[in-house]
Amino acid sequence: MRTLRVHPRCSILLLLAIMSLGFPAVAQRLATTDVDTMLVQAREEIRHFEKAGGRKDDPNHPVEKWVRTLWAFHEESPRTPESAKAASEAVHLLIHADHFQEAYERADRVPPDDAAWQSLAGVLLEAASLQKNFSHFFEKLQSVLSSAPDAAVRAAIQLNLGRGWLAQKDEEKAKAAFQAAIKSAGDSASGRQAERQLYELLNLGPGQPAPLFSATALNGSRISLADHRGKPVVIVFWSST
Repeated sequence: MRTLRVHPRCSILLLLAIMSLGFPAVAQRLATTDVDTMLVQAREEIRHFEKAGGRKDDPNHPVEKWVRTLWAFHEESPRTPESAKAASEAVHLLIHADHFQEAYERADRVPPDDAAWQSLAGVLLEAASLQKNFSHFFEKLQSVLSSAPDAAVRAAIQLNLGRGWLAQKDEEKAKAAFQAAIKSAGDSASGRQAERQLYELLNLGPGQPAPLFSATALNGSRISLADHRGKPVVIVFWSST
């Protein structure tokens, strides 16, 4: 039995044909796979290059090739989840290669209404943490926040601003940012994360009273934290997995 093979040059035509036939969900999965495949190949090639002794400041570092490839995808498929992921991951690759200036320049080219900011905000937080310098991070995210029309994007930015303020030991500003994220889009992924972080900040910080709980001991008896009020208690968390 003969096997039908699609020539690589025909792959994009096949994708366009699928979209024109009314299968956008299938086309979206294919495009997502393209981005994911590019990222797997990029990370593997970068790992081999650096493991072989390649320097991060080498002009021939493979990160440059892959960033151009991802960015071209981003520009050719605007306003799609795949485009957003391509832009965010391109900046992420640059940060891991210590190409911070180029990463910031790429981020500056992403408009405030681009869904890429839902993940790009966290990428810039990672860059600030690695450089131990949050000035660009706060300035950039505040600028995008003032113009972002999408509630989920605003929530993502506010969530990461809160995390940035926590890293700077400013709990009041962190609390305000988390609250703003919940108000912007409490039902979004970022809104829910902000709710969890706000709860931890208000209830699980050092010096806070431990939340009451009860559990079943190995012998079947019930143990309640309330029964040990006023006594030193050491809780050890462990897992069998």
